[in-house]
Amino acid sequence: MEREEAEKAKEQAIRLANKLRSSGVPERYLGAEHDMAPSMADSVSMGKGFYIDGPQGTGKTHLAYSVARICIARGIKTACISSTALMEAYRNHSKDDAELARRLMACKLLVIDDLGKESPTQYACERLFEIVDTRYNSMRPIIVTSNYSRGEIARKLTEGDVGKSIASRLSEMTQRIHIDGEDRRLNRG
Repeated sequence: MEREEAEKAKEQAIRLANKLRSSGVPERYLGAEHDMAPSMADSVSMGKGFYIDGPQGTGKTHLAYSVARICIARGIKTACISSTALMEAYRNHSKDDAELARRLMACKLLVIDDLGKESPTQYACERLFEIVDTRYNSMRPIIVTSNYSRGEIARKLTEGDVGKSIASRLSEMTQRIHIDGEDRRLNRG
């Protein structure tokens, strides 16, 4: 009986890992856990999003993927993407643009990691606005990580109104969580 339970637990772990990967969770974060993640996942279930900002190496991405991991385990359809991968996809103006946008707009939870690291084109910023605006209007939660505050992200994305519009919507649809501290990656002995 004990062996059967161990096999069942192993199969469940494999299924969860596959769901995490197919949702876009990077391999490094498949087992991510954070003390704040369970309550944040509860908030996501109620439609609340988060904007996690702070210096590099402070655990923003780890926290975001910890929340995503819990949400996915609970059956919440989630899509995760880095802002650089998102902008690169739109920079190429491929025929897959519409499908990517549909997927990112339709999921219950969207995680965008490292917003502000990319070199956006005007077209890519307009597509990002479309995603954020659709999620804003349909009241679907989003988690964004960034080294920049929401005000700074408006200038970082574009000098025009698109960046301001994205930042404005993110300000209303997310709760800010600022994580400060030293770069944990650099300070590992």
